[in-house]
Order: sequence, then structure tokens, then C-alpha cells
Amino acid sequence: MKEFRYSALTGSGQTITGIRQAPDHDRLAADLLENGLVLLQSKPTLGGLFSGSRRIGRRELRDFTQHMATCLGAGITAVSAIEDFQRQTQGVFGEILADIRNDINSGTQIDEAFARHPEVFSSVYLALVASGQKSGALDDVFQELVDYLEWTDSLRAQTTQALIYPAILLVGIIGLFLLMTLFVLPRFRSIFDGIDMELPTLTVRVMGVGDFMGHWWWLIFIIIAALVAGAKALFKTDRGAFWRDIMLLKTPVVKNFLLKIALSRFSKTFSMIFVSGVDLLRTLDLMQGVVGNRVMGAQLKRIRLRVAGGETLTAAFADADLFPPLVQRLVSVGEKTGTLDVSLRKASEYLDKEIPRDLKKAFTIFEAVIIAVLGVMVCVAALALLMPIMSIHPGV
Repeated sequence: MKEFRYSALTGSGQTITGIRQAPDHDRLAADLLENGLVLLQSKPTLGGLFSGSRRIGRRELRDFTQHMATCLGAGITAVSAIEDFQRQTQGVFGEILADIRNDINSGTQIDEAFARHPEVFSSVYLALVASGQKSGALDDVFQELVDYLEWTDSLRAQTTQALIYPAILLVGIIGLFLLMTLFVLPRFRSIFDGIDMELPTLTVRVMGVGDFMGHWWWLIFIIIAALVAGAKALFKTDRGAFWRDIMLLKTPVVKNFLLKIALSRFSKTFSMIFVSGVDLLRTLDLMQGVVGNRVMGAQLKRIRLRVAGGETLTAAFADADLFPPLVQRLVSVGEKTGTLDVSLRKASEYLDKEIPRDLKKAFTIFEAVIIAVLGVMVCVAALALLMPIMSIHPGV
């Protein structure tokens, strides 16, 4: 799919502009014609040429969702609410909202107009808008989406904040090690050479590392950049992402933290979507991409197939080892009592309390490991400098 910026003529003779995805120019013209618009001009956007999609910032999307919830709750129509927000929005998102508004004015349903921009609105977002369209409770749905987006942003912020100190510590100790090996030790080399003494093996080897890094630093950067780019390319594939998640789920301490995040996403999103009226099989389909872990996503896929085959949700979850007994018990109770959304919301609330504690524990251990490993590196560099100095005899 390519992304096009277009101008089109309405039935009343008005010229409008917008952004829309389509396989090619002819399909774009046909799609617009179905909505009563005559294509005048179109060209691929930079996002369409280079990335195939252009994402909108999380804050911008959250502000739009809050605006929709407020306006719809006050009795303002969806078209008017979209138009009001579009007038104060610049750039790509403003053009996308103009396109959505034009589609709705041309007779397209609200959920269908939103669904034409999957690069902006996630599958969960679209599913909830569709359910709100059918039930006539769009204002409630948009408020649910506001709470959901704030929850995901809070979870992301907690993780980012916890990473700041270990990252600073890592950079600082590596910088100190490089300073000693690249600048301090070479300054003493001439002194050691001048007194014609045999240097300790450790000093020779550390100096060798410093010489290599000093001469081949550009090659080291190229290798690191290539490894990072290769890892990113690998993890973008389904198999690579699956292997990555398997390794992470086998890593001590990190496993518990990542698993609880995935379980919290599952519980929170499942309860929110299910209570909105989306059917069970469709909800399980959406969950596979929401949890953020391919291994758990594969288990949810098997659960979905078993439920589609006639098994109860309780039986389908029984063999899913990534879902702990507490979650399985709540699923079972919720299914029997018809309060599945309430049970999983309680699971999400419980996990949300556990995540900060696990996050703190994980990064406390991470900090200790960093300090220990990099502290050894600095000690090695310091010993490489001090050992020859201490071996110099008076009078030499």
C-alpha cells in the first residue's frame, strides 16, 4: 500500500484535499469515486515513498481521543468534533482528519472512515470504534480509549524512567575505561620505554587493546552499527521476533517483569474490548498483537483455535503455561459467572501494582551487574597502569 496526498472535487463543486492509502493511482480514484469524489490530482507522500506509512505521535492521538470523548459526551456530532480538531491540527494528522471528515460527509460510516488509516489507529482502537458505532455509545468508547492510551503511556514512562540511571552509569564507566586505555596509559608508555623495563603481561595486553581501538575505532563503529542494523532487521521478521522473545523469557529476573507487562496488557485490553461488545473470537485475534510478545501471541492463537473448535475458554487456557494460575482462575470464574470483563480487569489491577515492584527489582539487579562488570574493567585498566609503576625500584 502506498500513501497519496490528493485533491478531489465534491458533488457540490468544492475542492478538498486529504491523505489516503491505496495500491496505485487508479485504485485511489476508484475509492474516491465510490464516496462521490472526483480525483483531480494525487502524488505519493514522502512517508509513502520511504516507509509505506506515517505514524502519529502518541500524545497527538491521545489529545484527539480526549477531544472526541468530550465533544461526543456533550452532544456534539462526530463530524463537527473531527472538524474542530482538524482546524487546529497541522501537518499529516490534520490532512488525515480532513480525509476522515470528507469520507463521513460522503456517507461512509465512522468506523469505516477510521479503518482507512491503520497507520494511525491500531487494531484495538478500530475495533472499539466499530463496536461503539454499532452500539451507539461512541462517547463511552472514546473515554475508554483515553484511559487505555494513558495507561499504555504510563507503563512506557515507568520503563523509560527506570532505564535512565543504568544507562548513565553504563556510559560513564565505559567512558572512564576508554579514557584510561586510550589517553592515560599511552602517556606512560614513553616513561616505561625510557627506563627499559619489562612490562607486566596485563599492562602489555591492555596497551594492545588501546592501540587496536585507537587505530581501528572506525572499524569498531562500523561493526557495531552493522550488528545493530542486522539485529533490527532480524527482529522485524516473525521468526526473529519469536526467537528474541523466547530468549527474553528465559532471562532471569527480566522474564518475570516482561511476562507481567504482557499479562497486564492482555487483561486490560481484553476486558475493555470484550465489555464493548466485540465477540470472543475477534477479541482473541486482537490480543495476539496487543500483548507485545510473540510467544504469548502464539499461545493465544492456539487458544483461539481451540475455542473456535468448541472448547470452553477455561479448557483452552489450561495448557497455556505463560498464563499463571491466578489469571487462569479468573478466566474460569469470569466465564462461569458471565463476568469475564470484570475478572480480567481485577487481574489487570493486580498486575499494575506488581509491575512497578518488579521493574524496580529488575533494574536494581541490572545496575548491580553493570557496576560489577564495568567495575572490573576499570580495575583492570587501573592495575595495568599501577603494576609497572609499583615495580620500579628506587634509583632506577
